[in-house]
Amino acid sequence: MGRDVAEAPRVLALRQLGILRWLERFHVRAFPDGVLVRLLQVRAGMLQEAISRGSAFMTRLNAATAALHDDREVFGGRVSWLDYRLYLMRLYGFHAVVEAALSGFRPLATVIADASLRNHKTALLAADLVALGLDRRDLPQLPRMAFRVPLALPEALGWTYVVESGTLRSKLLARRLARQLPEEIQRASAYLGCYGEEAATRWRELGDALDAFAQGQRAADELACARVIDAARDAAIQLRCWVGPVLQPRTSQRRA
Repeated sequence: MGRDVAEAPRVLALRQLGILRWLERFHVRAFPDGVLVRLLQVRAGMLQEAISRGSAFMTRLNAATAALHDDREVFGGRVSWLDYRLYLMRLYGFHAVVEAALSGFRPLATVIADASLRNHKTALLAADLVALGLDRRDLPQLPRMAFRVPLALPEALGWTYVVESGTLRSKLLARRLARQLPEEIQRASAYLGCYGEEAATRWRELGDALDAFAQGQRAADELACARVIDAARDAAIQLRCWVGPVLQPRTSQRRA
C-alpha cells in the first residue's frame, strides 16, 4: 500500500509525458528515480529538437532567440496556484496587444495562410483565468504590455515566430506543472495545451511558410530576412521582460 502511494506521483508524471504507455508495452513496472529523471530529460531534449530542426530560416531564428528562451527559468522553484494565475495574467497582457496588432495586419496572411486561426490565444488565456477564479469582467483591467512596433511584413513575421514558439514549450510546462498543480492544470490549461497533438505539425507548417518567404527574399533583398530576425529577437526580449519577474524561483514553500 505504502509503495503504491509513493509511486503515484511518478506514474502520473510518466502518463502525462506519454512514457507510461511505452513502459507498459514492454512490461516495465518498476523504475528508479534516476531512470525517471533521465526519461524526463529525454522528453525535454525531444522538445528542443522539434523547436530547432526544420527549415534553414527557422534554425536562424531559433539561434537568434535561444538565449532568451531559457526553460529552466520557468517556475524553477515551488509553485502555487496563485503563481500560475499571475503567470497567465502576464501572458494575457502580452497576447492581448500583440494579437490585436497581428490580427489587424492583413499582409501577414500572404505568408502564413492560417494566421487568423493562430491569433486566438488571448481567448484561451481568458478561459483559464476564469477557471482559476478571476471574474471575466476584470479581464479588461489586467495590465497590458506596451506595444508600439510599427508593423511591416518582416516585423509581423518575427513577432508571429515568437508567439508561436511558445506553443511547444507550453506543452512541456504543462507536464511539469501538473506534478505540483494537478487540479489546476486539469481545469485551466487551455493555453498551455494550445493546438493539442497538432502543435508539432503547426510548428512545422509555420517553418515551411517562413522558409518560403526567406527563399523568395534571397533573390531580391536579404535585408528583409534580417528584419524578421531582429523583430523576433526584440519580441523575445520584450516577452521575457514582461513575464520574467513572475517566474523567479520562490524561497517560500507556501501552498495557496
